[in-house]
Amino acid sequence: MPVCSRFRRDEWEPCISNLKRNAAVKIGLGIDAGGTYTDAVIFDLEKNFLISKAKSLTTRWDFTAGIRRALEQIDQSFLKKTALVSLSTTLATNAIVENEGQKVGLIIMPPFGLDIVHNTFQVPKSLVQGQLDITGREIEPVNPEEIRSVARRMIENHGVTAFAVSGFAGSINPKHELEIKEILSEETGFFVSCGHELSDTLNFQTRAVTAVLNARIIPRLAGLLLDLEKVMKAYGIDSPVVVVKGDGTLMSSEMAKMRPVETILSGPAASVAGARHLTGIDDALVVDMGGTTTDTAALSSGMVRLNDNGSKVGRHRTHVKALDIRTAGLGGDSLVLYERTQFSIGPRRVAPVAWLGRNRQGTEAALDYLMHHLKRYSLSTARMQILVKTGANRAIRLSSLEERIAGLLDQRPYSLDELLHVTRTATEESLNLQRLEENFIIQRCGLTLTDLLHVNGVFEEWDADTARRYAEFYAFLSRMPLREMTDHILDLGVKRLSMELLKRRLDDDTDADAIDDSPVARTLVHRFLNEQHPEYEVEIRFKHPVIGIGAPIGYFLPRAVVPFKAKAILPPNADVANAIGAITSHVFIRRQLRIAPDGAGGFVVEGVSGARKFASIEEADRFARAELKEMIHQKAIEAGTSSRTIRFETSDSIPLAATGEAVFLKRTISASLKGHPDLVVSLPGRIGKG
Repeated sequence: MPVCSRFRRDEWEPCISNLKRNAAVKIGLGIDAGGTYTDAVIFDLEKNFLISKAKSLTTRWDFTAGIRRALEQIDQSFLKKTALVSLSTTLATNAIVENEGQKVGLIIMPPFGLDIVHNTFQVPKSLVQGQLDITGREIEPVNPEEIRSVARRMIENHGVTAFAVSGFAGSINPKHELEIKEILSEETGFFVSCGHELSDTLNFQTRAVTAVLNARIIPRLAGLLLDLEKVMKAYGIDSPVVVVKGDGTLMSSEMAKMRPVETILSGPAASVAGARHLTGIDDALVVDMGGTTTDTAALSSGMVRLNDNGSKVGRHRTHVKALDIRTAGLGGDSLVLYERTQFSIGPRRVAPVAWLGRNRQGTEAALDYLMHHLKRYSLSTARMQILVKTGANRAIRLSSLEERIAGLLDQRPYSLDELLHVTRTATEESLNLQRLEENFIIQRCGLTLTDLLHVNGVFEEWDADTARRYAEFYAFLSRMPLREMTDHILDLGVKRLSMELLKRRLDDDTDADAIDDSPVARTLVHRFLNEQHPEYEVEIRFKHPVIGIGAPIGYFLPRAVVPFKAKAILPPNADVANAIGAITSHVFIRRQLRIAPDGAGGFVVEGVSGARKFASIEEADRFARAELKEMIHQKAIEAGTSSRTIRFETSDSIPLAATGEAVFLKRTISASLKGHPDLVVSLPGRIGKG
């Protein structure tokens, strides 16, 4: 297949005609690989019609296994007609949170004369020559021999297989970052991620973090996409693959392999897109309640605000553009515990015991053990969690204790308490289950909201009898009738969801989580959600409806919006809204350049290599627009769209001085392009050894 090996000014115009174009895409396949479920839909993009849908449990040790199981349920005749595949996934987010990926060496160029290398978290890291001032003017050049020497040391001493580069003022003038990237690529052949390629923030340390995370997780997402392409090939599908970014737009799979960090919050972004597509509503709250989390976002005039501070994943603040989405550890598979006469829900996710009873022989034996020792759990039900082998085959060396635990679970599921008894271990910490769980060799199961929905007959996916028997243990310990306990815990889930809706509405004005630390706020919320005070009433009304999507949302949302006197909208096919959002999204490219006075009567264009200087604002403006046009068209091809229409926006900063005279400080020119994903693109570059 003919592709563009490079994208230069004199090449992209003739090159685009040689790319494989799918301009008349009619049938699309949307896939959402979530933390709990993998959804797949066949969608008629021409008629805006859902043809077929399927769900399967996500296999986190091998995402493609869950994808295959979902595709097996899809209408095979339409599957073969697929002309576009779009994927949303939690893989990048999970990899960052779980600190997985390849070893990255960080090379940074701080402000001249200021050694702040120790403030940057990454190891290994190295401060090198090559400094710019705040305007992008070169103070000290890059030393190529130093870069080669640093690279060799990092590889020999730390096993580095990829590099990240970030320098002060690199977003204004990326010249040094590009020079170092070229040297590293020639010297090592490894992948190099530059801060300016991922973010235009002036904070070079934040850009460094973003570049490191991007380089680290490249093999993970690249591996998923390569495996997905094999799955598609097995089904006879030879179509372009695109990936949902955290801002809800699309990029080609080839670009995603090079910039996986941009897929942070890909799943929640797809859910918002799906909710809007299914309802056509422009102003609403959107809540996606899955198996692991509840994600909420506010639609205003059909748009969701981007998080200006960048996405925070785990302990890392990145500068990846993502939708402003609130995430809480509340889902259908959140673990329910009973401790010291109180019930709690989440944030830990476990597999429902209803699923365990349906899929694993020997579950009854594990429950029998718990039944004969119920009085042990009167203070806490934590040891009643049940462990089961997943079937994952990870090539890791196990300790003798890990080998014994894995061998026992090969026979049948065991509760934590029974494992402690059989292995003669005193505490759960002594079992050292962390590696077995991190590598998905074993899975925890326990009482969940999904189980309780089985108990009251609302949900009938797996084994309701097993769920009922296990829930009866909790009822015995709490001294409540089973029905009363079930309703009580589900009501706690409803109130948790109500709180998330309220906090999301408050997030636009304040730190909504501060409610939890304020006795006055907690009292008012309690009166609002639970029982009004006899002397006063607390009232909060939502002006817009709440759109609910996700498997368990049908039970919880209609009840959660009652205090707000709001309308709950549960669109058809809400259970696969993420996959629908993935296949109905668009490519969107946006870049900006800045023009500022150079202090000598001229003007400098910031954001392009070389810090270009001009005598007049008009010359600088023409140059910036020409550069943006080329930049946007190039990125459009890389992202997989043949769209050529660019929209320009100009913003001038001209405050008044104390004398009343207008002072020109800065002009920002933004360019954007929106288009359908209709090109198959192959990009050059290495992804590291991983």
